Amino acid sequence: MRSIKASAYVFGTDLLGEGHDAVLDNLQGRGGLDGVSLAATYHDARDVFPHNPRHRVYRHEGDVAWFVPRLGQYQSGLAPRMASAAGGADVLAALCGQAGRRGMAVDAWTIFLHNSMLATEHPDCATRNVHGDPYLSDLCPANPRVRAYCRELAADIARYPVRSLVAESLHYRPLEHGEHHERYLIDLPAEVRTLMGLCFCDHCRAAARQAGVDVDGLAGAVREALEPAWAGRLPHGHTGALLGETARGELEAYVEVRMEVVTSLVEEVRQAMAGSGVALSFMDHAGAMSHVMLGTSADDDVMLSSRKLGIDIRAVAAVCDEVGILGYVDTPGRLRKMLASYIAALGEGSNFSVALRPLVPDCRSEAVFAEKVAAVLDSPAAGVSFYHYAMMPLDRLDWIRHALARSEATS
Repeated sequence: MRSIKASAYVFGTDLLGEGHDAVLDNLQGRGGLDGVSLAATYHDARDVFPHNPRHRVYRHEGDVAWFVPRLGQYQSGLAPRMASAAGGADVLAALCGQAGRRGMAVDAWTIFLHNSMLATEHPDCATRNVHGDPYLSDLCPANPRVRAYCRELAADIARYPVRSLVAESLHYRPLEHGEHHERYLIDLPAEVRTLMGLCFCDHCRAAARQAGVDVDGLAGAVREALEPAWAGRLPHGHTGALLGETARGELEAYVEVRMEVVTSLVEEVRQAMAGSGVALSFMDHAGAMSHVMLGTSADDDVMLSSRKLGIDIRAVAAVCDEVGILGYVDTPGRLRKMLASYIAALGEGSNFSVALRPLVPDCRSEAVFAEKVAAVLDSPAAGVSFYHYAMMPLDRLDWIRHALARSEATS
């Protein structure tokens, strides 16, 4: 085993509530980490904070930036809004300065398309299901204005002295995990949820038509396939196919177009950062999908979830600097299987890092966590990161230090 870059995710509220020195002392001294990944932008959430001196349960101000945006550069008409809790301070700049003096690297963890504020203010930019309903939690990666916003946001952040921009939600997202109090009070089998997670906005339709997909025919077949669910005629536990064989062929072509949309967007974002010296790390959310996407199991090949999100992982790896893998599974065996799947899909020489959670439901003991860290260090991963400083009891930093130290001692 070997030594690799090791960091933890933090929120601006950690730095404001505990102070930069206290957080960095904990990460560097107690955790043995050499990097910190700040949520430069973040979405709506409500979290339990075990050690924050100001909050035990915190409702995030959704879809805000923890840096000072150069608003004049956002010609798309979409722009980030500063977090009011920051009080006008540039939290990312302050962190870069203080971490840099300690020899710690800073990564800018950035949420792109999962943005309820912008999707609500600009519903023409939101994803839309086959019935035309907008999902006001997500921006569509095929929309030209949205793509311009992604380039603008990346260029804005890349002017900071950060090691990398960790791009989260730079792809399509599923039906689930979108809105507060979302409810499904009728049976919606996995296929129904997959079909309802597809975007059929004008821009997605246009991209598919250009690729030769019979979009109108597919959309009609999808609506017909969904009708038994709306009529309540699907028995509990239904697993049979709803979409006909011909339509499934068109759907496969539609999925291929979605993957091309995502790959080209990632490439555009990286080009927008050209010359900055900041690397682009693309976060593949597939490793977290077994928690929220019905019909997706931790024992499935993770590439199945990647495809549902519009991600061709090998193509994306070719146009970014690093792929970020979310190793959010409960056993070391499942993690090793996941890593093997990614390594096979990425091909030799691809650069990737792995995120782990020393928290439930992934880890209930230090021993299990140590095995997972060892699994990462046994792989060709370039880095390991830990989610999330705000949500972990501080003794989890001891787990991290111990696991990294044991791995270095046996290398």
